[in-house]
Amino acid sequence: MRRGLAWGFALVLLATFSLPGSWAQEDAEVFPLSQIRPGMRGVGRTVVQGTRVEEFGFEVLGVTEGPPGRLVLFRGFGPVIQRSGGTASGMSGSPLYLDGRFAGAVSYGYRFAGPDSNLGLFTPAETMLAILRDGRTEGRTTGTLRLREPVRVGGRWVRGVALAEDPGPGSKAVGSVPAFVPAAGTLLVSGVSDRAFRLLRQTLRWTDVVPVQSYGGVGRFPTPPLVPGSAVGVALVRGDVNVWSIGTLSYRRGERFLAFGHRMFGFGPVEYLLTTAYVHTVVRSPQFPFKEGDVGEAVGTVTQDRLAGVAGALGRLPRVFNVTVVVVDQDRGRTIRRTAQMIRRPDLAQLLAPQVALAAVENAWDAAGGGTAEVRISARGGGLPRPVERTNVFYSAQDLAAAAVLDVPDAVRFLFGNEYASVVPVDLNVEVRLTRERRTVSVLGAEVASRTVSQGGRLRVRLRLRPFQSAEPTTQTVEIEIPRNFPRGPALLVVGSAGIQRDDTPPAVLLAHKLQNEPPAAGFPDLAQALEFFEDFGRNTDVLLQLIPVGVPPSDDPQRRFIYFDEFAGRLVRTQWVVKGEQVVPIVVE
Repeated sequence: MRRGLAWGFALVLLATFSLPGSWAQEDAEVFPLSQIRPGMRGVGRTVVQGTRVEEFGFEVLGVTEGPPGRLVLFRGFGPVIQRSGGTASGMSGSPLYLDGRFAGAVSYGYRFAGPDSNLGLFTPAETMLAILRDGRTEGRTTGTLRLREPVRVGGRWVRGVALAEDPGPGSKAVGSVPAFVPAAGTLLVSGVSDRAFRLLRQTLRWTDVVPVQSYGGVGRFPTPPLVPGSAVGVALVRGDVNVWSIGTLSYRRGERFLAFGHRMFGFGPVEYLLTTAYVHTVVRSPQFPFKEGDVGEAVGTVTQDRLAGVAGALGRLPRVFNVTVVVVDQDRGRTIRRTAQMIRRPDLAQLLAPQVALAAVENAWDAAGGGTAEVRISARGGGLPRPVERTNVFYSAQDLAAAAVLDVPDAVRFLFGNEYASVVPVDLNVEVRLTRERRTVSVLGAEVASRTVSQGGRLRVRLRLRPFQSAEPTTQTVEIEIPRNFPRGPALLVVGSAGIQRDDTPPAVLLAHKLQNEPPAAGFPDLAQALEFFEDFGRNTDVLLQLIPVGVPPSDDPQRRFIYFDEFAGRLVRTQWVVKGEQVVPIVVE
């Protein structure tokens, strides 16, 4: 299957493609929850291979009562259920009909494969339609739901069902209650390395989704008519790196639709990309089967991500944020270019954009060992006075790929979550030049003319640096102006790199820390100063000389190194090498 379908082509198809009226569910009758009884049998629709909608049978076993919500317990049967290994992830949103009327959509599957893997829960139609009506649904997250009447499951009578967050390790039941998980809890990821995937999974632990490595991506296949039961994709990232989930279209009225039958993230109002989907197969996982497949044409926008499902409109595409990464391996004369479009949601974009950059660098730097990376970042957005530009040089003896993208999260934060201005993100461009040459310089010494200095005086320092494998060190004399309000008493002159890299902290640990933790509050009064600092300070090639009172520890945050006092008590020395090592000299301020 050919890859890489252009977004522009999708727009052309949207303009020319029309659905036969017989396929569209313009005015579906709803089978009310109040009339659903155990023993009723109906028909469901889904896709288990390709794009063809197939039918399966189901029988109602019971209806839950009370908080946190009302769901219907059912058992599926027939060839489609057998081929899928049960209520597979990706079946979420599969519409269910009783007496030919829309009764609801598959939302939860039994937690483990086995004889009861055909058990499922469906969200009633009225609950889902409330999303289209007012964007709200009744509450339902995790916990135990009581059944109106006992139901025999697995050779025993049960009086309730438990809702779990994900299909991870755990028991099949909470006590004597069978456990169910969202039937689209999987988030398919392709185009990244195993290490990058593990990092993404780690940074998404706060969500309900379960990332799964996939061999799929953007595929080219005939665009099927979008009808209830059609496979659809919800894409967060689309291009050379793909992050998406496969589910089923539940309901359609004109250009408005419902899908999934449960939340994806539960963010409320959103702008996700809706695509067609091609199902290659159902992976029969020991814990939970899921659908493996490709995303296809961009066909619409998901505008609501609620507990009872996702909703949106066909024919209108969401605004996207473009990421382009160009990596040059200077030693081999090889250039790799990776592009992706991603949704403009700040919390997700700040996690996903660095992943695209990391994937490109790892693809180009496909061998272990040390090296140097020259990195140039440009970020554009409406509301910024100018493009954000950042250059830096990184060296790592073991993990150059992670080191090379350490500045990317900070650049992305100027576009998403900017504390100073409302910004409309446009694009992010990252250029990386790699070489195995070690371009480092060691701080050999910092000799002071005097160990005492007066408030408002000057501290003269003779700085000695040795470039890697250089026979002779270089020397330079600099003067540090001491602020008049600098505290009297013992102080330390700390001389080392101005950048974030530290010899005792692996780059992957630094990157994970940036992605998993809340960004520190900005320490600048306005956007202009924040931009100036990001563009001009905190480089790994700068030597930072800073006088710090005893008892005030040096900070690993480059911003905080410059804001201890009203005036900066230090100097920056620019070099062409990555600065390694540190020197500390005791000083007394009089």
